Amino acid sequence: MTRPNFIKLTDEQVRARKRRNVAIALGLVGFIVLVFVVTVVNLQRNTEARKAAEAAAAATLERADPALSAPAAEPTQ
Repeated sequence: MTRPNFIKLTDEQVRARKRRNVAIALGLVGFIVLVFVVTVVNLQRNTEARKAAEAAAAATLERADPALSAPAAEPTQ
C-alpha cells in the first residue's frame, strides 16, 4: 500500500486559512445574533399587539353592555 502524498502548506497559506476561518466564524456569529434580535423584536411586537387587541376587546365589551365587567387579567408569572 502506498502512502498518499500530502501537500505541505507554507506559513503564509496557513495564516491565510486561519484568517478565512476567523472571518467565516465572525460572519456566522453575526448571522446568529441578527436572527436572535429579529426574533426578540417580533415577539415584543406581537406581545404589544395582543395587549392592544385585548384592551380593544374589553372596551368593546364594556360599550356593548356596561353591566358586564372586563375579563380578569391573567396572573403574571
